[in-house]
Amino acid sequence: MFLTPEVFINILVDGLILLFCSFAFFISLGIVKYFDINKDTLLQYNLLKRTYLASIIIQYALFFKIILLFYFVFTIDKISIFLPGAMCGAGVITANHFGIYLLSLKVLNIYLFGFWILFNSEDTKTKDYHYTRLKFKFFIALFLLLLLEFILEIFYFHGINPSKIVSCCGVLFNSVKSSGISVLLALPRDVVVGSFYALYLLILVFGFFKKDVFVAFSSAIFLFVTILAIITFFSPYIYELPRHKCPFCLLQKEYYFIGYFIYIFLFLGTFFGIYQGVSKIVLKKKVNFYKRAVFFDSLVVLILSFYPLYYYYKNHIWLF
Repeated sequence: MFLTPEVFINILVDGLILLFCSFAFFISLGIVKYFDINKDTLLQYNLLKRTYLASIIIQYALFFKIILLFYFVFTIDKISIFLPGAMCGAGVITANHFGIYLLSLKVLNIYLFGFWILFNSEDTKTKDYHYTRLKFKFFIALFLLLLLEFILEIFYFHGINPSKIVSCCGVLFNSVKSSGISVLLALPRDVVVGSFYALYLLILVFGFFKKDVFVAFSSAIFLFVTILAIITFFSPYIYELPRHKCPFCLLQKEYYFIGYFIYIFLFLGTFFGIYQGVSKIVLKKKVNFYKRAVFFDSLVVLILSFYPLYYYYKNHIWLF
């Protein structure tokens, strides 16, 4: 296995999180099977106490998973110096077939953990523990994804070969190169950028008319379109290089770590937007997270829009 102190910390902390979540998992199985608030028995009293224990474990797991996600990104960027051909985390994450799936699953699990925390918050507001069995059913499925993530992480770091040449970000994000991402990169730039701003406006419109499900759907698409727009259009203006389209280099100190701000705001905006619809569909309850979604989405749009406008102001010319 490719092992550095950073890799070791990732595996160790993820393993500890999985271990503690295993306790919550077995508690969840008992709650889903036996919990009935209408029964006044010793078993129900014990199960009720266990719901608090499991909830605390899951909440702390989310806290550490968020930190560990950014540490994972830091790790793949850090170990790029050990892989020939890698200039940043992009080359490391594509060092084998597990990398992209692992990163995608890590991000997905953060969203799902966040949804669980909000489900739990809604449950604690009810007098009859209305959502208790539902939220622990959800956690059982979430735990299986967490287990899959840990297995993928082991395979990913085990599969990294430091003697094998990997592709740099200039090759990976090249629309000429024959790959899955090249198909998306080959899309007309005007279409991608237009879709980015159009989806933002749709979120505003759907929110204004209280169309929560459409807000959620638009927010989910906005997440992917924004990342694509960053690669194809906005990142070259941040780097001030027309051929540099890497979404990972935005995290470098040379660019004032602006990528962390962009991605955090993008996550928060889309998270609250998606939950606006998820709550209505799953909990049958309306929540008011729309303003938060718009606030963070607006920050993303403002930050990304600033760079091409500033570049034009400074150079009196567009890159494209």
